[in-house]
Amino acid sequence: MKLSLNSVKAIEGAIRQSAEKLSQHPGEALLTDLYVKINVENGALDIHDDDGNHLASCHVVEWKDREDLTKFYESAKGTLQHIINDNRNVVDSMNVLRPFSFVLVDSDGEVVDDIYLVDDENIMISGELMAGLDEELADFLKKLMNE
Repeated sequence: MKLSLNSVKAIEGAIRQSAEKLSQHPGEALLTDLYVKINVENGALDIHDDDGNHLASCHVVEWKDREDLTKFYESAKGTLQHIINDNRNVVDSMNVLRPFSFVLVDSDGEVVDDIYLVDDENIMISGELMAGLDEELADFLKKLMNE
């Protein structure tokens, strides 16, 4: 889904506003993830921390009144990953302990998917990097137990 320049700028502004609010505690990095909540009825995007504290919000016209939620959230996730990656300098400056994640949640606050993971040395944009890890670990442990 293609967003207008105004919508992209609004999302970037919400990311910057979140970073500014998280920087209000100098010296003490917060232990939190960032939850990006999209309300498909009105196109509102809200960013909250683990405690539900509101950090920022904006309105994305193109995200209003969506019907196929599965396709919508997949598309929105890709768009948000791209925007967050383009604003990596702002994300890196956030006063948050690493690792932390941007997590996509639905209108009810239920987790849809991880959007973006920030670690000291690694940035994971997609959960696909971890695909198959459980099976590999189980195989390793089984082999270890047989020896």
